[in-house]
Amino acid sequence: MKHLRITVEGKTYDVTVERLDSPDATGPVTAPPQAVGSAAAAPIAVPKAAPKPAAAPGDVLSPLAGIVKAIAAEVGASVKAGDAVMTLEAMKMYTSINAPADGTLTAIHVNPGDSVDEGQPLYTLA
Repeated sequence: MKHLRITVEGKTYDVTVERLDSPDATGPVTAPPQAVGSAAAAPIAVPKAAPKPAAAPGDVLSPLAGIVKAIAAEVGASVKAGDAVMTLEAMKMYTSINAPADGTLTAIHVNPGDSVDEGQPLYTLA
């Protein structure tokens, strides 16, 4: 076993290294290295997820996270149940977002190229 001092990104660590290809490689496993001579790292603040927009009556929500690739209808258009209203891309696969019922598009909440989250309102059907 060898005792080494290693510096990574300005932090110095004292480590014990064991060669596994040596005949006496049966020694105990040592504890993880501890920083030497440096202040403890401050915890990294993880940003909170942005709250999802509240869905209003008639809103059609995104079934997955992805990118809006195309919008096939415009506000004021009448659609039948099953008509394609827009297309999302996720992981190089395209998903058609169809109208769940007959109605009129009263609002479209996204634009082509927008990233959307699962559960985010895409459009409103009345």
